[in-house]
Amino acid sequence: MKPFLKNNKTLKIAEIIALFVGTPLILFLQISKTYKIIYLIIGVVYISLISIFIEKFKKKSNDKNLKQKTLKVVGVNLLIIIFLTTTVLYFQDKDALFNVILNKPKLWLKFSIIYILFSVIPQELIYRTFFLKRYHNIFKNEFLFIFINAILFSFAHIWFQSWIVLGFTFIGGILFIKTYLKTNSLWLVLLEHTVYGIWLYTVGYGKLFLFPV
Repeated sequence: MKPFLKNNKTLKIAEIIALFVGTPLILFLQISKTYKIIYLIIGVVYISLISIFIEKFKKKSNDKNLKQKTLKVVGVNLLIIIFLTTTVLYFQDKDALFNVILNKPKLWLKFSIIYILFSVIPQELIYRTFFLKRYHNIFKNEFLFIFINAILFSFAHIWFQSWIVLGFTFIGGILFIKTYLKTNSLWLVLLEHTVYGIWLYTVGYGKLFLFPV
């Protein structure tokens, strides 16, 4: 039974459909909250059991020099994102620029912590750590693996009903999975996700992601 659960390609494809397509759709559809909660709980329990008993995640040693190089890349990406998002928002909605952090700093701090604990960490554990360990070997093409991971990560945000959000999260998904593939460092990808996400909230894109403003 265990070899089947660990190695069966058909099962893994079914899992991807059920977990990474089915869950966002269930949350998006106008159905009973009870059904949504039940489906979500089943998904979380399944992922947890597979992670603990089948895949048995182990920390691997990382190249410190590679981590340092990746940090530099993250820094450069952040500078580009800062420039582009600030410029666009300045012309699009100038009043929203840094509105929350300047006028409601306590709210900004409180929600930033909530965002890290209940959004960033679970997403990276599932979409990077679990997804790579569980499904990487069924994709022979690395580009396809990165693309599928980014598409599914973006699709998880379908309930925002915003093409801009889907675009942001698709780009983020590419950056995050590439970082994880290079470094195998959950902490590094958590840092990257946190920095980009909180910057978007800070600069004034909170409304798009339904953040409190």
